Amino acid sequence: MVPSTVTALPALPLTANGKLDASRLPEPVLTRAVRPDAPAPADEGLADRLSAVWSRVLGVPVGPDDDFFELGGNSLFAIRIGTAMRAEGLPAVRLRDLYRRPTVRALLTELAAGEGSG
Repeated sequence: MVPSTVTALPALPLTANGKLDASRLPEPVLTRAVRPDAPAPADEGLADRLSAVWSRVLGVPVGPDDDFFELGGNSLFAIRIGTAMRAEGLPAVRLRDLYRRPTVRALLTELAAGEGSG
């Protein structure tokens, strides 16, 4: 298991008894992969809808280049994403395609190339 965020602190907040004071720890901040050279997705409307489904299932904001696995995705979330996409009337996606193309942008490319359904 890999943490989704790492926050460096100068020192851990401690209680008067010298134990970790978890209530004083900062909230984790998720950073997005930034690819300024990446073109906009060919179908931005579909990209927005896919991002919204992924965000809802994963519980974090998702951009076109955010990696499914780096955001905490696993096989159960992959199944939930496939189910949610069908419920939204979006194209069906094979789990294999989601695993091989773990970003919204890459998945859109797959969907455009072969409709990715199965």
